[in-house]
Amino acid sequence: MSRGHLVLLGLLLVAVSTALGVFVRDEAPALDVRLNAYEPLHTRPLTVVAEWISFVLSPGLATIALLGLAVRSWLGKDFLVFRLGVLLGLCWATVLVRYAYRRVRPIDFPKWSYPSGHVTAVTALAFTAVVACAWYARRWVRTAAVLAVTAVALTAASRVVLSMHWFTDTAGAVSAVVGVGLLAGLALGLVRPGVISGRDRT
Repeated sequence: MSRGHLVLLGLLLVAVSTALGVFVRDEAPALDVRLNAYEPLHTRPLTVVAEWISFVLSPGLATIALLGLAVRSWLGKDFLVFRLGVLLGLCWATVLVRYAYRRVRPIDFPKWSYPSGHVTAVTALAFTAVVACAWYARRWVRTAAVLAVTAVALTAASRVVLSMHWFTDTAGAVSAVVGVGLLAGLALGLVRPGVISGRDRT
């Protein structure tokens, strides 16, 4: 995929997330309502598993990773690690748009719903991890991508099962993070043909 195609894809994903946020902020669509009201999805065995997933795959992971990248780049004077930290931070910062949408959650909770904070943090970390893998261990990129998608899917499902978020909160989070990640990655020189080929590590 060319640079131009990646830019278009990034812009499209950001636009989709923005449009979805505007569409759902005042009234939950039928899909959200049906999933939230579907009782088998919220039974005790599933909620216990979802609680553990939400505990393990949480914004705390992104916090630890961001701090680790900051310390590593400072101690090692490694500009590549610094850029990865900036990428993670920019992707994660997309959660701040929730203050513009101000969407109410399915349950009584003192934070806005769209986009999901958990899903935003885990997707930001997963995206950054795949990009880092493309630089440091290219042969493991596919494995990293599979693990990343799995982690994001589990996190999204757990938030819906726990009724902490509407389904569209999770979809909008993924769309925004990947879109911003592609655009920021291109601007930072982290996502480009040289990385994919493994020839450029400047």
